[in-house]
Amino acid sequence: MVVKETLRLHPGGPFITRESNRDRKIDGSDIYPETKVLINAWAIGRNPKYWKNPLEFSPERFKDSSIDFVGTQNFDYLPFRGGRRVCPAINMGIVLTELILANVLYTFDWGLPKGSKLADLNMKESPGSKYPLQLQPIKHIYG
Repeated sequence: MVVKETLRLHPGGPFITRESNRDRKIDGSDIYPETKVLINAWAIGRNPKYWKNPLEFSPERFKDSSIDFVGTQNFDYLPFRGGRRVCPAINMGIVLTELILANVLYTFDWGLPKGSKLADLNMKESPGSKYPLQLQPIKHIYG
């Protein structure tokens, strides 16, 4: 659920390009053959038409959802593109992401750097590193 929600908010490729193969009309605009069309997957993942509280990080939204990484017929979730041109490495990408995340969480405990307080932690999301999340990995000792 966490991986799906992260990819909803931050798709690997925020834009998808396609080429029209025939005359089409989209929202009143004429699209001619061989026209390059740019699809904004980043905006689709934040569209309130498809998502309740779209800017909120809420992995629970996928708990009882049938939405999968490949997306739906409505194309409302496109972290790995969609349709006939879905990413060919989707299965490897999902498995590796889950494996790496599981190993990092299993191997380390996480704490704040010395001198930091929990109250000082800023969890606001912003582009770039305006509010960098700094955690100290602590090797977990089993036994």
